[in-house]
Parts: sequence; structure tokens; C-alpha cells
Amino acid sequence: MSSFSEQPPVPARPPIQLKMNFSGENPLAAALRAGRFVTLLELNTPPAAQPLEAALAPAVALARRSAAAPEITGLAVTDRLKAEESHDPVAAAALLGEAAGKPVLMTLSGKGSTRERLRDVLARAASHGIRNILAVSGDRSDKHEVVRDVLGRPRPYPPGYFDSPAALGLIRSFTTGLYAGAGVNPFKYHPADQYLQYFKMLRKLHGGAQFLVTHAGWDMKKYQELQWFLQMREISWPVLARIPLLAPGEIERIHERWQPGVHASRRFYAMLQRESSLNPAQGLAAQLTRVGLQVAGCKLLGYSGVQLTGIRDVPLLEMALAKIREALGQFRAWPDWVAAWNEFHNFIEFAPYSSSFYAFGGLLAPESPYYREGAGPAKGAAPPGLRPRGRDRLRARVFQIGQADWTPPWLHRTTQTLLGCHHCPHAGCGLELCYGLCPEQCPKGLASGACGGSFPDGTCEFGHAPCFHHRVLALAAARHELDRLEEGLPCD
Repeated sequence: MSSFSEQPPVPARPPIQLKMNFSGENPLAAALRAGRFVTLLELNTPPAAQPLEAALAPAVALARRSAAAPEITGLAVTDRLKAEESHDPVAAAALLGEAAGKPVLMTLSGKGSTRERLRDVLARAASHGIRNILAVSGDRSDKHEVVRDVLGRPRPYPPGYFDSPAALGLIRSFTTGLYAGAGVNPFKYHPADQYLQYFKMLRKLHGGAQFLVTHAGWDMKKYQELQWFLQMREISWPVLARIPLLAPGEIERIHERWQPGVHASRRFYAMLQRESSLNPAQGLAAQLTRVGLQVAGCKLLGYSGVQLTGIRDVPLLEMALAKIREALGQFRAWPDWVAAWNEFHNFIEFAPYSSSFYAFGGLLAPESPYYREGAGPAKGAAPPGLRPRGRDRLRARVFQIGQADWTPPWLHRTTQTLLGCHHCPHAGCGLELCYGLCPEQCPKGLASGACGGSFPDGTCEFGHAPCFHHRVLALAAARHELDRLEEGLPCD
């Protein structure tokens, strides 16, 4: 296996006066670069319905407790997770970082964002000494009303989603004092979806990402698959595994899109339900044992650390840390860990359906956690069974003619008219990235690659059709140009 579009420029504004102090060491970046296994505690920026101090009180208590926990390297603070109307992530991150006295990894969400909004957030983060930024395109906005066109396709959300590769370019041009990361979702079970995730991950690394954070999940084969892909490509950037702990109500909502891109097999869902139907203490104990096993397994797989999500109060944090310490002390050999993981889950499959795609064979074999030559597809291999539509081939050819150096201006204008792209915001870079297909056909308007929120069968999270970027991938495969999908943005 080989392994977008910028927003229109905003008018110039007076430069922001910053009080940046980047003279000291960045503890999180230093730990990752030194190869120390790190643990981040994820805390959410709350919805804006309450005053910030009141809404953030439980998270502040957790941050203060983490100050005395040597296992906690720092905090991860989300931005606009689930709800777009959330408090300012900079204010939340500054309060929590001060309470913990530890470094903060602040998420920068592109959901409902413009270039101006991201510049403002970055400037204020830098002025507060927040130096670690995770750029994400953002999950589906709660304001994104599904208005469909005459063909039944969801129309793009007018405020848009500022895509993460473009945000990384903005971070890179903004200041050299920030340590930038990007997300990747390895929990994809349709071959085109998984290829698209890895291609876009490589595009993010080419675009300036210095570390990666995975989506949350339970399928340890997929955690291993991501590591094997990186080892196959000889990529050694740090990767953090996001490890979930579910509240009782969240277990019931797993199959109701609890979080976009987070999937569970029916057998695992049934196991979670059985655990939660026991008395609360036993159900929680099972979940905490699983968290400890996942952390130990990720360390053995070569992850640089973990990001714990779903910790709701101080007693739960204490119990989770105790289980993690126990598991890290107990499992120092891969075969022992594989046996314990399988025994705890009674050898169930975590894939959501029987024909689920894995890029490699031999995952979770007890022999070795590391990639073996020939275990997966070669660089440049195309996803199985992928063929471009005839009209997509024609459109790509027309676009290619219109973009050629020898094309006279009148022919260029004619091809733009034929493609219907005279006034499209993606008429330049976006069309080039998508082989002449209009990125506005993606409900999020993403041109640089697929988001992480699709259903297990490859259907868009808006539920209307296969992901738009399957068509882009099919054209790239037909032209033997898959490498293009992992390159940096040509308009960056």
C-alpha cells in the first residue's frame, strides 16, 4: 500500500502582538522525541451554555489531581467536540494547564472555522504558552442541517470545515515555536476507507505534522495495522493511541453513532452490555481491566504513549491509573499480552462485519508485534475492486486538458464552463487535488482527503452515499498515481 483545499484568503489585518516565551523546553515534545512513554488525560472544552469556570469545575479537579500523578505527562484539551457552540479552547486549556502545572495538547478544530478563526486561536494559544497543537478537520457539526440538492445529496455546510492539512500549513507559517500533530483513524473496515486514511495521514506528515493521535477504538488488530504500515514505510514519528472508557449511557449509544468513526462488532457490543448489566462496580472493573490491557498492548506495539478519554472524576482517574500501572508491570512480553487479551475477550472478533478489511495478515500473532517483510500490500498497490465511473474519467480528462500548459485561455475558460466550476470555491487547488471532481460533493467540502467519520461499509457519515473520496481514489488508482494522494498540498 502506498500510501486540499485552502479557504479563500482573508483581508490583511494588523499584526497581533504576542507575549510568546518559547525559550524553555517543551516537556511533551521533549518526552516524545526522547522515546519516553507518555500518558495524556483528555478533558473536554464544555458547551457554552454555562459560565466557563462552573462548567469546567470537574475537569479542573481532574487537572489538579493529575499534578500529583507522575504517570500523567500532560493534558489533552478538545475543541468543539460534538457541539460547535463550545467555550473558547484557549481559555479552557489555559485554566486546566495552570491547575495541572503540566503541558497541554490543545485541539484546533476546523469545524465551522475560517482561516481567521484559526489564526486568532493560534495567536492566543501562543500568548498563553500553549505550544502543542493537534489539528483536526472536526466531526459533523450539530449546526449542519442536512439540506439536500435535487439529486438527494447533502449540501455543504456554509461555514465549512477547515481541513487539517491546510490547518497544518497555517500552523507551519504562523510560528516555529509550535509542536503540531494530526489525527488518523485506523478503525476503517472498507478497503478504500483505510487506504484513504493512510494516504491522508502521509499528506499530513508531509504538511508539517510532527506526531499523530489515533481515533478511539478497541480493535487491537487495527492499532497494530497502523504501526505496521508506518514500519513498512519506515516512518518513525511519534504516535499516541487514544484509549476510550465508556460511561454507562455511552455503551447503549455505540450503534447510534456515539462518536463518528468509532465502531464495535455486535459480539463486542453484547460483551459491553453484559458487563454493564452486572452491578456497577463489576462492570466498571471490566472496563478498567480492558483499558489497562490496551495501554500495555499499545506500548508493546511501539506506540509513543496513550491519550485517555472518558475519565469523568478523580476516583475514576485513580482506579484507571492503578489498572494501567498493574498492566504495564505485568505484561512485558508480547506473547503473554496476546494470550491475556484473547482470554479476557474470549477470542471474539472486534471487526463490525465478517468481510472487514485488514491491510496485513498475521495481526495479533504471538510471535512478534513488529512488521514482517511481505505481510501486506506493496507500495503503490490499489484497493481491491476499485474502478472509476465512466463520467468521472471523462470529467478528469476534460479537467486535465483545461489545466495543460499548452491550453489557450479560451479553451481553459470553456473547460471550466463545462465542469460548472466558474464560481466554485475549489476551482483551483481543490479540483486539482480531486482530478476535476468538485469537492462540494463532499458534505464537509473536504478536498484534501476523507474525514474519519464514515460508517464501516464506507458510507459517508451523512448516510447518503459512499464517501466522495472513493471516487478520487479510483481515478488515482486507474492512472497509477496513488502517490499523489500522499503528497503535500500543491497550493500550500
